[in-house]
Amino acid sequence: MSLRERGFALVGLDPVPGAVAAGFTGPPQPGLRLRMSWTADDDWLFRPAAPAGAPGGAADRGLAAGLCALLRRALCGPWLDVHADRLIELHRVRTVAPAGATVPVRLPGPVPDACEFALVAVVGRDGGGTGRSRLYGTGPRVPLLEAEPAPGQGLLFDRRVVAYDGHELTAGPDGPAVQDLLVAHVLRPSGPQPALRRRPMLVRGPAGTLITTRPALR
Repeated sequence: MSLRERGFALVGLDPVPGAVAAGFTGPPQPGLRLRMSWTADDDWLFRPAAPAGAPGGAADRGLAAGLCALLRRALCGPWLDVHADRLIELHRVRTVAPAGATVPVRLPGPVPDACEFALVAVVGRDGGGTGRSRLYGTGPRVPLLEAEPAPGQGLLFDRRVVAYDGHELTAGPDGPAVQDLLVAHVLRPSGPQPALRRRPMLVRGPAGTLITTRPALR
């Protein structure tokens, strides 16, 4: 059954680029933003949408390109309405569980009443640990799903159906476990969404030139 029918689905990721894996190391990093637009080529286009005052530059382009490649497979599907752009807030979450322990995974929360869809994807896991995810529906914690996504898998769910989600990491007795999650909150940008407007078109030439073209009829 699809996401549209159940409100959640298990999705797969493409091989994780090195720039994305490297983005989990070091001190905690601020979230990233991408804009997802339906183009006149009848395809989804992902573009960086840095928040005001955020640093940017050539050093971030490899990371942004890798994240766009992962999200293209995980997010794009026939269930997604093409009549509006989406703003994607991305967070990288690293969790460490001591040997033999189970620890909750602390995820950043979405903007209240603005998040339509959420993706929690396992980018990597070291140390032989096990990750567990639970989804609950509206009402007094109605259980919808309990799953153990493996590296390269993620849970995509509709925030209008899934009211609460919980995640944890369990390490084996022989040593600690380290898990890297990519968390995406998919929002509709604020303000009216016109039905007809100028849309970007991706020219599929050698340089991949991006131009603005005629309005896309939808």
